[in-house]
Amino acid sequence: MVRQQRATQSRDAIVRAAAHVIDRYGLKAATISKVSAEAGLSKGAVYFHFADKDALADALESEAARALDELAALCTGDHRPALTAMVETTRELAILLSRDVVIRAGFQVSCDRAEGGVPVLRQRLTAFLLGLLEDARRDGSLAPSVAVEDVVTAILAVTVGVQVLSRQPDTATEISGILDRFWRAMLPQLIH
Repeated sequence: MVRQQRATQSRDAIVRAAAHVIDRYGLKAATISKVSAEAGLSKGAVYFHFADKDALADALESEAARALDELAALCTGDHRPALTAMVETTRELAILLSRDVVIRAGFQVSCDRAEGGVPVLRQRLTAFLLGLLEDARRDGSLAPSVAVEDVVTAILAVTVGVQVLSRQPDTATEISGILDRFWRAMLPQLIH
């Protein structure tokens, strides 16, 4: 049991170290050597848990996907109105991106791996937002003239901006303010 705990702690330390390295340098410039130095572990320890940098990137992207799914479930719970869930999800995602380097790096990895295509996590967020907007249309709370694709595009643009800003230290308060101002301007245009 102690050996298993130690292995779990090492793996978590490696994932966190990889997140810091990727947050600082990007996926392309991240190396196993930099990750092992950041974690304070040997390269052999890193390779024990992860076959290569790609496996580390998979772990970060998976952590970010898990966090996004948990956030979506939390914000849509208790039969909240769809538009309320959308506002809360984007606000909480922004806070999460500004405070959690593993989640932030997971989103960065998703963007870096997209190679000109749409990042996997952005696809996941898009599907979730489209679903909420369609729910709002069905329940009559979304104005009939609203083009859901345009709303999702605007939200994604703000989310990418938040992702970039969140890499700067001490931006949580600023990011919350940006999201609040965005929703004060956007929400009246959406409500029926």
